[in-house]
Amino acid sequence: MGTCLVQQLFRQKIGEELDQHIVEEVLFPMLRCKKHPSKELLQDIKLTSGILITTQYRPTPKRHFSVPTFTPIPEYWAYSQAYPPVGKRGRWSRAKIPNEDWGTIDILNELRGLNYPQVGYKAAPYIIEEPDSFNDAYIKLAEDNANIRWGVDHSRYNADLIDSRSQFVNNFLDDILITDKRLTWSGSTPWGILSMVESSQYGEVQSQLY
Repeated sequence: MGTCLVQQLFRQKIGEELDQHIVEEVLFPMLRCKKHPSKELLQDIKLTSGILITTQYRPTPKRHFSVPTFTPIPEYWAYSQAYPPVGKRGRWSRAKIPNEDWGTIDILNELRGLNYPQVGYKAAPYIIEEPDSFNDAYIKLAEDNANIRWGVDHSRYNADLIDSRSQFVNNFLDDILITDKRLTWSGSTPWGILSMVESSQYGEVQSQLY
């Protein structure tokens, strides 16, 4: 490692060698380029490509529609300069549009903005341990404050809870992406719910017309 530029700089400036451990364990890893974006970003990119659908039950039979990538701007806002452009909306702006009209980007941004989203299973809504199958699992786009403990003394406890819930969400989304399933969106509640359906259940998926 005598030819290392950092080592040469240390010898020229202070006349001493830089600890080899620092070179190998600290400096070299910083020089390695990150090969891939974050896992969450990769998930979100895939989920915006026709995987997220919504179901309409009327008129019968029920029909499945792909959720548009971008939330359509309401016509009565078309001339409002106060409305943020596409891609620059925050949670406050999303709240001004009914969540059943959200596009995939706003849905996923809302999900990623939660620290500790509510999750459960349709058959047993209060059991949140990770299952053998996510087929009956769902995620509500609302904070789950039931188990969070307030106060500085509980910061580590809360961090572990949040990390575990984040892992649940990522595993739930991965299960959709590595299998032939669809992520379904129901915005008929104040918070909105994400769940999944098997490939044999969603049939033909139609594009929404706006």
